Amino acid sequence: MGKKFLIFLSVTALILSVAAVGCNNEVDEEIIAFTDIAVENVLVSINEQDFESYNKDMDNEMLKVVTEEYFSTFSTYLKDTIGEYEKDSKRYIDSYVQGDIYVVIYGADYAEEPEDVIVTGVVSVTDDGVYQISGTWFDSPKLRETEYEG
Repeated sequence: MGKKFLIFLSVTALILSVAAVGCNNEVDEEIIAFTDIAVENVLVSINEQDFESYNKDMDNEMLKVVTEEYFSTFSTYLKDTIGEYEKDSKRYIDSYVQGDIYVVIYGADYAEEPEDVIVTGVVSVTDDGVYQISGTWFDSPKLRETEYEG
């Protein structure tokens, strides 16, 4: 297993454990508005395999972890497993605050996945008040059936 995949699993486990605790803090509408646009950009960028556009709203840690090669491999894995994202199909499900991060959860439609794909966007705020994507996660029945080896 690659180092980046292990980081991905660690962060995912952290997010899921936080969600299990049941944090119900409200996320500011401004952050949700940012996340709506930023996550849509991420999903469309993955469809188009547009690495430059994908990185537009990422924080420094994401820029370090998600290289162009990793992005390409992961994009191909998503397309091969669940097909392409159906543009503008994402629907807000929930959000919560955990410490300094904001978690916004969406359901999204993909061409080859009959069930909702759960897309989670994690947002942080810089000292200057700029919102940035600190992580994105995808979950669906088909994704759980396969193992990503990126």
